[in-house]
Amino acid sequence: MSNHRLDDDELREFMARLEREFQARAQAPDDVEPSPGGQAIEMAQRSPKHVRLTLPLSRPRLVYALLAVNAIMYVLTGLIANGIRLPYEDVVGNQYIDRFTAALSILGAKENGLINAGHWWRLLTPMVLHGSLMHLLFNSMALYSLGTEAERVYGTARFTAVYALAGLAGSIASYVFNSDALSVGASGAIFGLFGALAAFAFTSRSLIGWEASKMQLGQMATLVVVNLIFGFLPGTNIDNSAHIGGLIVGGVVSLGLAPRYVVDRRGYLPVLERRDSPLAGWGLAAVLFVGLVISFLVAHPA
Repeated sequence: MSNHRLDDDELREFMARLEREFQARAQAPDDVEPSPGGQAIEMAQRSPKHVRLTLPLSRPRLVYALLAVNAIMYVLTGLIANGIRLPYEDVVGNQYIDRFTAALSILGAKENGLINAGHWWRLLTPMVLHGSLMHLLFNSMALYSLGTEAERVYGTARFTAVYALAGLAGSIASYVFNSDALSVGASGAIFGLFGALAAFAFTSRSLIGWEASKMQLGQMATLVVVNLIFGFLPGTNIDNSAHIGGLIVGGVVSLGLAPRYVVDRRGYLPVLERRDSPLAGWGLAAVLFVGLVISFLVAHPA
């Protein structure tokens, strides 16, 4: 076995030739076929770097609390219903011959006569009340599937604002357009979550791409339309005015509160950065809240 060593002059000459070879290949026209070794180097230089970008997510907390509250309130409704003596008459003279409905009225269902009598909290309390076990189960499944995603994206504070404003808007819309019926349920706030996820898909279109954004918007629109059509069917006893009110306000406030993400490619690895204006988003939420209060006061009889 022989052992050959390169002296310094030979090593420098070898490196110089290697550098000239790389420069020549970098300057060569595209139609010149490189050598096998140079082709491997060129392919490695041209191949894109695949980097996994993880969107900052908040852990859902409020969603699980809301699910628990809704379940507890349903059990409490049943317990109160068992102790009611029929017929039950409320403070404004409405009479109830169904114990469960009477219990819903006691706990804060939306009922225009009681709201006009000063029970303004009934614009919020219907969000935690449900008229049947099936009603509770459907709303709980929707809240779990939509709410966990929305709270991860928006964070707990912004999610709270979207949910509460959408629920309030749904109750006010029901107060104005469905004045004769007693109404309960979280569906107005849940429709606001449809608007929230659609708003995020739209505001993040430069990040996820127009095609993905349009696909998600299409999915949200399809679900909303199907649910609204179902609500207009005869005999369903669904308050679509609350759904539409929650959807509109939830979508509008979410456009302001939605986090904006951009990919900064100036470094070696792309970095996901958040560039939104919290002050503007919360300002829009405050304006919407004031607008909802004013709209209720205008509709409220003097």
